[in-house]
Amino acid sequence: MKTNFVIAAIAATTLFAACNKDNDRMNPEDTGKATSMKVSVNFPNAPQTRAGTEFTGDPNATINEATINTVDVFVYFSGSGSFSSHTRLDADDFTQMTTGTGDLFDLYKYTATKKIPTTTGAKSVFAGINLPLSVVNALIDQPASALAAAVQTMTRAELAGTSNFAMFSTESVNSTFVEDDTDPANNVTLTCKRMVAKVTVETDEDLQQTGVPGTLDNLKFAVNNFNTKLFMLQGEPDLRKDPNWASSDIFMSSDFTAAVDADYAPILKRKPGVTPSIKTDYTPRYAAENTSEGKLKKEITRVTVQATFIPKEVTVYKNDTDNADGYKTTEAHGVTDPKTFYAVTPSITAGTSYFYDEDIANAFAQDNLPATVLTYTGGLCYWDIFLNKNPLNPVNRWDVLRNDFYMCNITRIVAPGRNTPDVPDPGVTPDVNTNITADIKILFWNTPILSDYVLE
Repeated sequence: MKTNFVIAAIAATTLFAACNKDNDRMNPEDTGKATSMKVSVNFPNAPQTRAGTEFTGDPNATINEATINTVDVFVYFSGSGSFSSHTRLDADDFTQMTTGTGDLFDLYKYTATKKIPTTTGAKSVFAGINLPLSVVNALIDQPASALAAAVQTMTRAELAGTSNFAMFSTESVNSTFVEDDTDPANNVTLTCKRMVAKVTVETDEDLQQTGVPGTLDNLKFAVNNFNTKLFMLQGEPDLRKDPNWASSDIFMSSDFTAAVDADYAPILKRKPGVTPSIKTDYTPRYAAENTSEGKLKKEITRVTVQATFIPKEVTVYKNDTDNADGYKTTEAHGVTDPKTFYAVTPSITAGTSYFYDEDIANAFAQDNLPATVLTYTGGLCYWDIFLNKNPLNPVNRWDVLRNDFYMCNITRIVAPGRNTPDVPDPGVTPDVNTNITADIKILFWNTPILSDYVLE
């Protein structure tokens, strides 16, 4: 069985180089002498197990979120950025240190048993972790500039599967390699981040349910408008761009995937006086990094909250037969399990009436034209949480950024919400007619982004 090793906030210490012949003069950069190197990876905060014991590390990362299966090393010539070499290593290519100097850092150090041939000279190095072969093959033989410019496609499962979280270098690391592969110049330290954000949702201990009286239950959430097109390397916040920028020309709905039933996870119900564990009590979902130029709802990633609702009062015929005598409301509908109900709003001043009988709902709508009937299939209702409302850098408003942890706390729900997970008015920003209020801090995965939300 293949041995896996894990990280949380990754510090990958790597000795890299690229193969070339001494007598190859076709490329003026390719004139270095032969040498070799090893790869070492350190885990200063990994929530990993060793000898059956879980070390105290990142309090917000699980073992699955920190498992490494493969490490792809990409080396480029520093001068032109042209491609030099690629090497794939897997967990079996590493051995763990069993002794150390007493420094906790040593407990998380792995050293590759496989040497990589190279040549001397100035190189730039990047590393990818748990990348699908389709992406790796697309990067091979491409210049370093392709990392920030060539569009890659990755699915939800490829970006954040079980024990398979895709990660990539945050920036290039440059070094001039020498012939002596034990020289410190051949030691390069890389920092990688997960290419997804982590999202959890919980209800406040004092959750307020307002709006229509009734029973709200079975709260779940999913990540909607999942971005499948991305760049491997992102710039500073002011320079971050995704392939969906300039949406009028480039944006395609096929670049994003909607949540399906299997994507919904239970929302944690907070109990007074109980502090839940990030690792065991929450069920997280993950969002691919997604920024946009227009900040429109159709372009940005959001959290969709789903719940079942049973209205306390429904409208029926007064004479229990037809609308000849008009309508009345009643609590004696006998519904205890969620089922399809209908909503009709004759006008803003008249309010909304709810029905369990579709025929009565249609008759009521006909009597109050131009009212229409909204169907809440299975009693399901939906609300939206748009993330990153108040970022540290205003340019990143509504952006979902890699390796961030968005910890959402719902403080109030206005029932019954919408009857569909689709957003109304997708061509506007969440600032307009939004049903969410949020207080979000932009922090890294090793500290949650605590957010309070009102759902209407």
